[in-house]
Amino acid sequence: MPIVNFPEPYCDIADAADVSVEEITAVTFAGTSITNTDIATVLIDETTTVVNVAAGETYALVVEGNTAGPFDTNIVAFIDWNQNDTLDDAGEIYELGPLSDTDGTDGVSVTLDITVPTDAVLGTTRIRITKTYTDEDSPADVNACGITFDAFGQGSYASYGQALDFTLSIAPLSVDTFQLNALSVYPVPAHDVLHINYKSSISSVKIYNVLGQEVLAKNSHSNNLQLDVSELASGAYIIKLVSEGIEHTMRILKN
Repeated sequence: MPIVNFPEPYCDIADAADVSVEEITAVTFAGTSITNTDIATVLIDETTTVVNVAAGETYALVVEGNTAGPFDTNIVAFIDWNQNDTLDDAGEIYELGPLSDTDGTDGVSVTLDITVPTDAVLGTTRIRITKTYTDEDSPADVNACGITFDAFGQGSYASYGQALDFTLSIAPLSVDTFQLNALSVYPVPAHDVLHINYKSSISSVKIYNVLGQEVLAKNSHSNNLQLDVSELASGAYIIKLVSEGIEHTMRILKN
């Protein structure tokens, strides 16, 4: 078997030697979290981390990072759903938006709910997160193969930021799926009590912070729950519900 060197078969970051690293500090997807403290490497290899997802299901992607001061960095996810070794085909690019004025450890994050396409090729594939400095005069390029920006309208040049790769394992569309139209979660943002109503009995609820740490767990046999979230700090959280053996994850906000 031939030896495959990272990031093969995917593109490397072009002109990496000219990129000034401003690190991605944490990524959470489908309840799995990755932390990163490497402030020297432009493209981080986390491909040994495998996140399990299923076709047709929706999962929250949460990203934190260091903007090195009161600046903006653009966060983009590229996912090779069709497994053709290219990260930026149509339908494979997800812009999470700007991450602003954070050191990457203060809980500031950007979040996007991503639905796995029902026609995604099953098996393991690559996901890449890019973080690129951006401003009005020099907007970040959406570039799976570079950390670049359009510097004052003069063309693309190496910028400030970092990229991180990990692995997704895509399972088939489940016959038994969580019926989102039968789920009610309110209020959002939550304050002291979070109400969860579902058509079927909810067997368990777990809430995780953006670092993937479990901060609340409750077993139940009811389809109407009231969770005391008054002790949780303000910010974004991932909630995992289980009903009739089927899991569903979603993002909530706490004020």
